[in-house]
Amino acid sequence: MHYSALLVSSSSGENPLGRLHVFPYYSNYLKLSCLEFNILSQHCQAVPTKIAFVGSGPLPLTSIVLATNHFPNTTFHNYDIDALANSMAKALVSSDHDLSKRMVFHTSDILDVSHGLNEFNVVFLAALVGMKNEEKKKVIDHLGKYMAPGAFLMVRSAYSARAFLYPVVNPSFDLKGFEVLSVFHPTDEVINSIVIAQKCPIISTSSKEVESVFSNNNLLINGNMIEELVTEEQL
Repeated sequence: MHYSALLVSSSSGENPLGRLHVFPYYSNYLKLSCLEFNILSQHCQAVPTKIAFVGSGPLPLTSIVLATNHFPNTTFHNYDIDALANSMAKALVSSDHDLSKRMVFHTSDILDVSHGLNEFNVVFLAALVGMKNEEKKKVIDHLGKYMAPGAFLMVRSAYSARAFLYPVVNPSFDLKGFEVLSVFHPTDEVINSIVIAQKCPIISTSSKEVESVFSNNNLLINGNMIEELVTEEQL
């Protein structure tokens, strides 16, 4: 919360978002968000109208970067269990005419949220939501129950020695109800691995045809192959 408070208090009437560079890991978030945008764009052919970020915190950098640089017309719904964190995040974007209209903050335990989750084209799950495997799996199972068929889930994980810093998500066991589309392990200064999965479509028992609520948005459902990538590319 320190940097969020610092940005707001030192802005002197100016937009504090213009000083995001003072946050030590800002460049890391720029690269991570760019990676996530590129990976999502490979699978989601329509521009999302509503995105949810679970575990946004007092400095919702991912939502800010994605909304500013990649999705200029998308509304972001940020969920955090901490009321103070949400209050600080809201204060951070309140002076920005555009983002203040497109950034919504919800103070809720995501496990208590069911209504409205089916309205999001994409849901991001922060790495620190569910520090223990069983806790994270419980959150993923909950999202899988209430997200719309065909919607995308972006999960941050960790790989190799980086697992000492962040919880690891096992795509083969922790994402039941989702089709895992790809797993990406960066090897530069970006710490988080990225897992993209898609909520399994509803299968009609009468016709056995796939019915997706996103069919009118021209979203593509890819095959069953899990693509796992490791790259050294600097973005």
